[in-house]
Amino acid sequence: MKKLITTIVVASIVGLLSVSALANHKDLKEHITIKNKILVNGVEVKPGSYLVRYNTELGEMKLMMGNKAVAQAKATVVVNDRKFVQDALLTEETSDGQQLTGIRLGGQREEIQLTEATAKVEQIEFNMEKYNDFSPEMCW
Repeated sequence: MKKLITTIVVASIVGLLSVSALANHKDLKEHITIKNKILVNGVEVKPGSYLVRYNTELGEMKLMMGNKAVAQAKATVVVNDRKFVQDALLTEETSDGQQLTGIRLGGQREEIQLTEATAKVEQIEFNMEKYNDFSPEMCW
């Protein structure tokens, strides 16, 4: 009896591990609608209906219109505790416009998060000589 229970427990653990391993290697695809122009990895994407494809092996997300890739970016998938009710585009405001940072897939627990840093950073040189009449006391 003890041997039978041990065999069942081991078989269950192996089964669960194989299911979770397969779940982590799942390619995703979902149709989304973009209502306002957004930037994806520096590429402007116009409003319209797109197919989102996530390739697990490459760690890459593509926005497709028909058979053409409109934009792509490196991404990861985060699995949440609950399913999302509807699709949602996660964006961040940049100096160039709304930058896509992630996509929540409606009816699923997965969220695609873009991993590439896409915002442009401009370095500004500060010249103290131009501001020699500045005094910290003036701030109070």
